[in-house]
Amino acid sequence: MQHLTSTETHTDPYQFSVFTPSTTEPHAAAPGLRDWIDADIKPSRVTIAPGEDFAVLFDQLHKLQAIEIQFPVFTDGRGFSTARELRERGYTGTLQATGAFITDQIEYLSRCGFNAFEFQSASHAKVAQVRLAQAREVYQGDARQPLPLFRRRISQTRETL
Repeated sequence: MQHLTSTETHTDPYQFSVFTPSTTEPHAAAPGLRDWIDADIKPSRVTIAPGEDFAVLFDQLHKLQAIEIQFPVFTDGRGFSTARELRERGYTGTLQATGAFITDQIEYLSRCGFNAFEFQSASHAKVAQVRLAQAREVYQGDARQPLPLFRRRISQTRETL
């Protein structure tokens, strides 16, 4: 199991690093949404499955450190919409994609707001890291950069005048 996580800095928000979770400090699985709702003391992590109504999290987003969004098959795109909605509602923590997404989708996952990815192999994580490093400038606005390119260029031009 390999993880790819954003090492975002103010100068380079597209920097990601690959790591293998520690075997001495096991990665605690995030509880599913239903278990999170039923918990008396709310964990700081939660897992959202496709099709789950996650509106109950909206008032708690500031308390969550990590949200894992599951992709049971790579053709199920509901996780993209879930990530985008969470970012638009102000979630700033770790948003991790888990499951059956493919490296061809990595740029789109990042643009929807994912900043952590779980891969089954190191080679997939390395390929994703390279792809993310190459996809720095896009025309449309997204979760990382809400202004479209033409608006950013207009702002830059005005600043230089």
